[in-house]
Amino acid sequence: MKRLQAVVLGYGDRGSRYAEYAKLTPSELEIVGVIDVAEHKRNEAKEKFALSDKQTYSNLDAFFKANVSCDVVINATMDQLHYATTMALLERGYNVLLEKPVTASAEELLDIEKKAKEKGCKVVVCHVLRYTPFYSRIKQIIDSGKLGKIVDMQLNEHVWYGHFVNSYVRGKWRSEKECGSGLLLAKCCHDTDLMCWLNNATVPEKVSSFGSKSFFCERNAPEGATQYCHECPKREECMFNAYKFELEKDFIPFYTWFGIGKPLNEITLEEKIEFLKGDTYGQCVFKTDMDIVDRQCVSVEFANGSIGTLHLVGGASKAGRHIHIICEYGEIVGYIEENKFLVRVFDQEEVWYTEETIDFSVENDLGDNDNSVAGHYGGDYYIMRDLVRFLSGEQTSVSTTVIEDSVNSHLICYAAEEARKKNVVIDLQKKYGTR
Repeated sequence: MKRLQAVVLGYGDRGSRYAEYAKLTPSELEIVGVIDVAEHKRNEAKEKFALSDKQTYSNLDAFFKANVSCDVVINATMDQLHYATTMALLERGYNVLLEKPVTASAEELLDIEKKAKEKGCKVVVCHVLRYTPFYSRIKQIIDSGKLGKIVDMQLNEHVWYGHFVNSYVRGKWRSEKECGSGLLLAKCCHDTDLMCWLNNATVPEKVSSFGSKSFFCERNAPEGATQYCHECPKREECMFNAYKFELEKDFIPFYTWFGIGKPLNEITLEEKIEFLKGDTYGQCVFKTDMDIVDRQCVSVEFANGSIGTLHLVGGASKAGRHIHIICEYGEIVGYIEENKFLVRVFDQEEVWYTEETIDFSVENDLGDNDNSVAGHYGGDYYIMRDLVRFLSGEQTSVSTTVIEDSVNSHLICYAAEEARKKNVVIDLQKKYGTR
């Protein structure tokens, strides 16, 4: 297998994580360029991957002018930039690893799919949960036919309050108007993808949804609370006090302090304190311009009569993804955080069931001793390993996510938002046409 060459577009949290594969397995992947508007991020990448000045670019036009040859561009830009950047890359014949969500528009989504086919390019979407040992093994069991067809799927995602506040209340994904994505698309197109992928013997047909912003809103602010925490008389009583939350606990520093525009290790305490006086990260969580929901449920009916439900809650005490799949002859149930799931198979003799535990602390089907090697329960690592094999023309895993596979999961998110806002049931075929 030849070593592939990649360029990273957007060297933030996600782009740097995918690029890390080149450090872990240098025989398989080499980073040959980085494109980022922030000079300190370009410098960070330049130092890490021994790049020359000529291999770093402040924008996509400069990259195109350099006429760089590579096997794939890792597009880890912000959601609202995905469409324009991906279409430009495809037009010039580049394969793309594209961070999710693909786009907030059904029309743009289908444009990307069409352009990739037209140009003969491969677009792989970063639905990284597919690649984890946990979900990969569930998929293998379902595809084996051992449990029969899926009858019902129940998925839950509880977003830990530290993550939720830093990303979706004070953070850059707090506004659908600003970033283009609602909470469901930004956070849970992973989960709608799992729903469609695990049940891909059929296709989704109808979608309904309910949800709202019920907690992180002004009516729940302490009496007398001010817009910014630094001047608030209720500051010391509030668990979301920005000076405790962001300074003392410093939950997700690479999100919080990015706006200062310096490497994290160079930012002083005084600079952070001053920054919080004027930035959203220093605002009362009940008074930000957050315009997305903080909880939502989605129901999906598939063409074969099976159904799926997804419950998303932002601001939970403990993060967790739970799945319960009921099939014709058994069921699968587990929490990915526990690194194991149960398989129950109906026992005709006993009119009961047998139960098996698949424990990834003991067993790893992918041949690795450690399935927590990277973020997203190992998914960030395994998607890169699969990408290298896919682009090399070798045998890939059951998880490989080309753009065609991502369409239905995104359509569910679009339909769910319309269903929620209009209080209707959306027929996907009537809305978007037959897939």
